Amino acid sequence: MAVVEEGHTVLSYHNSLLKESDLLLLQAPNWLNDKIIGFYFEYLENAVFLDDKDKVCFVSPDVTQFIKLYEGPEIGIFLEPLMLSEKELVVLAINSNASLTNSGGTHWSTLVFERSINSFKHYDSCCSINHEEALKCSSKLTTFLNVPSISKPTEMECPQQRNSHDCGVYCVLFAQYAASAKLHGDPKVLKDFVTKETVSKWRTETQTLIKSLSVN
Repeated sequence: MAVVEEGHTVLSYHNSLLKESDLLLLQAPNWLNDKIIGFYFEYLENAVFLDDKDKVCFVSPDVTQFIKLYEGPEIGIFLEPLMLSEKELVVLAINSNASLTNSGGTHWSTLVFERSINSFKHYDSCCSINHEEALKCSSKLTTFLNVPSISKPTEMECPQQRNSHDCGVYCVLFAQYAASAKLHGDPKVLKDFVTKETVSKWRTETQTLIKSLSVN
């Protein structure tokens, strides 16, 4: 991944703040960081699925990391504003980082809770290597979803990345697909929604999106 100075702020969008260095990560072969993924989750929730905000919650990567690793009793107070017990769909970006205080990790995947089937689904573009991280997160979340005990996340058959840097793009596209299929009845199958072409296209289109939002 390219190492660059943060530079000036290019976009402030809801709770997301993006710097020049974040924007550069959208150029292949860079690995997406939590800021880019967090921004896109906010965009999905506040633009693409705006009419479904009462039904879906796209949980930011930093909050997901907190859910996964924090052991204190305050976690309930921290999660209360998300109103997870009222959502039909909860979408999370899972990272392989094992530290609560330091950034890092080498892989992103997507964890989705569907209330209608009382189940977690895990979409991983690299042979389910984030399974244990997804399991930790789902186990922690069960208490706050107002549901009976839930079995382990189901590992979903999904498109696999062919390089070491596109996992973040697959993560956000899996998230968008899950919400679109559940909330909008999108008839596309996953293998047609997430392809080599749509992954490459997403990087370009998201650069354009950020630039357009920064002007408005």
